[in-house]
Parts: sequence; structure tokens; C-alpha cells
Amino acid sequence: MIAVVRKPVSDTKRIMIYDTGNGVYLFGYNTLNDAGACWDQWHENIQEAIAAALEEYGTLPADWEVISEPLDNCQHDWIAPIRVKGRLESNPEWGHLEKLVNGQWVPFELAL
Repeated sequence: MIAVVRKPVSDTKRIMIYDTGNGVYLFGYNTLNDAGACWDQWHENIQEAIAAALEEYGTLPADWEVISEPLDNCQHDWIAPIRVKGRLESNPEWGHLEKLVNGQWVPFELAL
């Protein structure tokens, strides 16, 4: 789930919740565009993450938009399918990303 922050705190403009099945991450972003998170918080369940978002950012239940689950081996804090190059082959090249475009994995450079 993803939401625009009602009550901006520092540079946080957007938040996302991702359920790992063994806990829930609340990710924070300094942009409304799809990007990697600037920070994350771990919570035991979705209700706890939603409550934290309400308390810290004023995010109401109606503010949340359901988004697709990330593809296998992709980054959990992105909306688009982004992965670390080589992760699938158990040889991750940290700092090098790939994006799925028209069914093909292509190098992806972060915009600065």
C-alpha cells in the first residue's frame, strides 16, 4: 500500500507499507515519484504500521492505495520492478540495479 503524506515531517512526502509475511516495513520517501526509500521502520503487523503512519504523518485509512506486490527478487521499496543485478544468480552486484522493461531486464541508473 502507498499513500501521500498529509502532515509532512522533515522531507517525507510519501510512505509505503510492505508485508514480508514475517513483519511489515513502513518505507518513507522524499519524492512523490517512484524511488528507493530514504528510510524504513519495521513493525510486527500491518495494523501497527498503519497506526504509526496515522500518528506520525496523519495518514488516514482512506489515504492508502493498494499497489501490486513486488516481483520475486525485486526491491520491496519500489513500485516498478527493480532488482539488484546478479541477485537471482546469488552473485549480487550491490549498487548496480536493473529494471524490467518490455519483458527484458535492462541496466537502471538512479537519477541524482
